[in-house]
Amino acid sequence: MNQFSTFLLILSAIFALTACGGGDAERPTTPKVLVNAGQNIETNEQITVSVDGIATSTAGGISYTWTSTPALTFTLTDPTAAIAEATFTAPIVTQVTEYILTLTATDSNGTTGVDSITMRVNPVNVAPVAAILAPRIELYDIDTYPILTSITLDGTGSTDADPQSANAPIAAYNWQQVAGPDVLAGRILTTSTLNFTTPVLQQSADITIRLQVTDQEGATASIDKTLSLLSESETIPELSIGPMQTVFSGELLSLGGEVSSVASGAEPFSVLWTSDSPLVPVIGDAIALNTFSIAPLVSEQTEIVYQLAIMDNYGNRRSKTQTMLVQPQTLTRLNDTGVSLNANNNANLAAYQGEFAGQDAHNGYDRMATSGFSDKAGRGELGFDFTRLNQNGDELDQDTADWRCVRDNITGLIWENKTGIPGDLHDAEQLFTWYAFGDNGGFEGDPNAGSTACNLSSEECNTQAYVDTVNAQGLCGFFDWRLPSHNELLSLVHFGKLQPPLIESEYFPDMGTTDPNTFLWYWTFVPNVDGVSERGAQNAWAIDFNSGVDNFINKSTQARVKLVRAGR
Repeated sequence: MNQFSTFLLILSAIFALTACGGGDAERPTTPKVLVNAGQNIETNEQITVSVDGIATSTAGGISYTWTSTPALTFTLTDPTAAIAEATFTAPIVTQVTEYILTLTATDSNGTTGVDSITMRVNPVNVAPVAAILAPRIELYDIDTYPILTSITLDGTGSTDADPQSANAPIAAYNWQQVAGPDVLAGRILTTSTLNFTTPVLQQSADITIRLQVTDQEGATASIDKTLSLLSESETIPELSIGPMQTVFSGELLSLGGEVSSVASGAEPFSVLWTSDSPLVPVIGDAIALNTFSIAPLVSEQTEIVYQLAIMDNYGNRRSKTQTMLVQPQTLTRLNDTGVSLNANNNANLAAYQGEFAGQDAHNGYDRMATSGFSDKAGRGELGFDFTRLNQNGDELDQDTADWRCVRDNITGLIWENKTGIPGDLHDAEQLFTWYAFGDNGGFEGDPNAGSTACNLSSEECNTQAYVDTVNAQGLCGFFDWRLPSHNELLSLVHFGKLQPPLIESEYFPDMGTTDPNTFLWYWTFVPNVDGVSERGAQNAWAIDFNSGVDNFINKSTQARVKLVRAGR
């Protein structure tokens, strides 16, 4: 007999007992809505549960509603059906939990009736899932590690589908090694991550690490991870290559790298620098770790790719590439320094010093000339480019022994050539004080009247008198000679010379008596703002061709003069 038939039998019995009484006797009150919610339920968490109940009323037109304490979400099959069928999902619980399920029936008069049942929900623990994440080492296969590598195995990816609380669903971690040479001695084995260093092995070997995790309800799960440990002879060397550089054609590209290995027998390393550029750049010493390449001649910015390949004593190879940029040569108006030697910690040498890249000798016009990439109008050491001029300003054969002026084809300036002839107006041994009517910093300087330090008939041995005399007489057909600026005069200094005077002696053979222990000062027209007093700037800038240094000296100091004029 089903629930509905049982309910009708009970209802018929109630009506029969009512009919047996006398007509005037007091009759019992019959509820207008009778409800039966069914039997009590016991189920497991997260199970779909079906409930059904029934109700009757003299008024008819019954509708149903299921509710619970604590609250659940019910889905009614049909709220107007004769049987109150509904489904819901048993909630997740961490312990046995009872719910009161209540069926409420409402008839067409709005009269309601209720009935409740008890549902007991049992927790069901889902076992956790253990997971191990191992790092990937560049150059090696997955789960493969060289000697002396720090490894961190990560177990934080382990999960539990039904934690009692969101806080730390995995309650405990336990690591152990189940195969291979021991790597866990002295390690902490109860944290979410495991750290160890791979040993030095003479033969490769596999190790197996097991992780067991425990959830909040005591269930456990485990997973094994097998790692391949390489031998010392299988360890690939570490290699780095120098930074990208941008140079002009003819300059030096510094090619350098660093190589090392934790394997004790890895040295010595063999080295090879190459480039597959169609320009075939020259590489200084292709089998040296630190070397150079001469930037090839290009007409536009060009990328040159160099490769450094190394091999250790075990035959393990490694290579890296670097892209360099080469710019076409550009016209300049500045002379280079004349430095062509390479410095190390102890000396200046002609040979390239790979440990000290980017020196003066590696760049500039001097380097381009050494590389054979300079296109000179005249001649000169390294990057200097000079042409001799005669008394009329015409170009002379480079091998002539008699010239009066020198044109600098880089800066465009034309310079007075001093002589070694006593009594000559351009004798290099003459000395002058600094004196100027204008642009003098507020102080004209010292006229040096009555002096015998120069060959001027006025016996006023000062810079203004010398300029005026040369322009009155003319030199190389020009009458606009002047003192040079600081930078103009500095452009003649040949810093690469080992003995004074520091100037291109083939074109400027007479600079005056030189002594390494004394100064060979030459005046510029630039007053010095330091030391300005109420009487104006007492000093002016000069350059010492014995040492190449510049400094300001008192205007009354007797120094030499090399005149200049703009040639372009």
